[in-house]
This record gives sequence, C-alpha cells and structure tokens, in this order.
Amino acid sequence: MQISVASSSLVSVPIIEAVLNSQHNLASIISNPDQKSGRGLKVAPNELAQWAQARDLPLSKPADNSELNRHLLTAQPQLVITAAYGKLIPVELLHGPRFGWLNLHFSLLPKWRGAAPVQWALLSGEEETGISIFKLDKGMDTGPIYLQEKVAIQEFERTPELLARMSILGGAVIMSVVDEISNGIKPKAQPATGFTLAQKITKEMGQVQWDLSTAQILFQDRAIGDKPGIWSTFRGEKIGLHGLTLTSPIKGSTKNGAIEESESGLIVKAGDGFISINEVTPAGKRRMKSVDFLRGARLLPGETLDVIG
Repeated sequence: MQISVASSSLVSVPIIEAVLNSQHNLASIISNPDQKSGRGLKVAPNELAQWAQARDLPLSKPADNSELNRHLLTAQPQLVITAAYGKLIPVELLHGPRFGWLNLHFSLLPKWRGAAPVQWALLSGEEETGISIFKLDKGMDTGPIYLQEKVAIQEFERTPELLARMSILGGAVIMSVVDEISNGIKPKAQPATGFTLAQKITKEMGQVQWDLSTAQILFQDRAIGDKPGIWSTFRGEKIGLHGLTLTSPIKGSTKNGAIEESESGLIVKAGDGFISINEVTPAGKRRMKSVDFLRGARLLPGETLDVIG
C-alpha cells in the first residue's frame, strides 16, 4: 500500500518509521509550508520538515487545499495518516485516497476532541488518557474508531514527556490498523455522548491565578509550563515562571500571591498552600534562578505576584 503521512510535528516520526519498516511504501510526508520563527523571524521549515529533509524522504509542503489536492494526485497515496497536522481536511479530499485518511489522536475519544487533548488531560488532573486511531470524516475528531489504547499518566509527567510516550505507542500499533483496513475490517462509530472539547491553548491561559489551589497551579505548570509557558506579573510587568514545586512557607503569609524569600529562591502563597519557583524570566531579560532575581529585585514588605480580579 502507498501511504502518506501528514503532520507538522515530530510526534509523527514513530508513524513514519513504522511505515518505512513495513512492507508498505512511504508515498510522501505532507507538512506545513515554511514559516517565520524565532526572534529574527527567519523563514524556516518546521522540525518535522527538517527531519525529513535530513533523511532525503519525499516531502511536500502545500500552501493551500488546491496544492494539497495536486500533491495527492501526483503522489497517489492509497491511505493518508495524520498526526498533529494542524489543518482540517476538506471532505472532497478525504475521499481521494482509496482507503481514506486515518488520524492518530492523543485522547480516548470522544473525550478531549480538539487541538490540545494532552494539555487538557493534565490541566484537569486526570490519571489516565490514551490514544485513538480513527477514520477522518467531516467533523472534528468525530470519525469511527479502529483502535484505542489506554495510557496511565505518571506522577509529575509533563506534556512533552507524555506526548512523546503516546507517539511511540501510536507508532507501535499503527500498522496493525493498516492491516485491518487491508483486510476489510470496519471501524466502530464513536459514542454519541460523553464528548469534551480540548480547545487551543493560548498564551493568556498561562497566567497563574494565585487564589487557586496548589494542585491546580501545578497541573497548569505540567500542562502548559513548557509551551506556551506560565506566568504572572510583578510590579506591573510579566514574569515567566519555571520549575514549580509544593513547599513549606517561611513566614506563613496569608495573602494569596504573597512573596516569601528562602535560601533556594522564590516562594508564593497560593489558595491552600505554598509553591516554590526555581527559575523566572523577567520581562525583557534572560531566564535566571529565582534567588538571583530576588537579590536584584530587593523586595519590599508585603509585595505580591498579582492575583486576577
């Protein structure tokens, strides 16, 4: 079978490698066009495109659906597998390949349909998630399912680590689904109830609300602390926060957001306890140890990290 893989993320690498190591043929890798990135806004390919180019694998970066259609007509895949492609596929293109399009989704559908299922599972403090391999249809993550595998979320696990584990699992089982398709096995419809939406994560969602519980704040750090990052404001300016852990107070402040100094750095009062912050990124400055930040800031009595509302 001729198989294309559509993705703009390195999470699809295990899928591509599974195709390359099978009796099937990799027709192409379909990714997003080069974009401006970094401080210099230099136009560059995404990480997956760079990975494919370094290995001289067939790569296409269609700018729109017309270019995507032309590529499919040229590459002639019989099946397209998507994972973190970041684009909705028009219905007319879904019917192009003989066996349609598959999607590797990082939740146990119908739970957490949408753009950020791993982040929302962690934000919600869940202990279990999983992967779903399903056939794309006109809806958002609504198609019939071929395979699901549960994944236990490990204590302190963060989005990049959990996503990496799940992508490896997806690569390990994807070809069994391809075999099912080859043998004419049909997928099963998703349940009509019980779905939840995993909306796109925004930078604004990274602002810490210090009146929340320590558990909720640590869930937030695990879910989006790596990307787009969590932050607060200090003296009216944004400050990035890194390396959050539960800790004991020094003074026992009672005001949410109150800052305490310790030998190891910054401690902040949350709704039901105290959180230690190992590193910070002040506005316009480099990332630094919070103890060094405090040394330069020269705290005034009663200063806080701001609380929303």
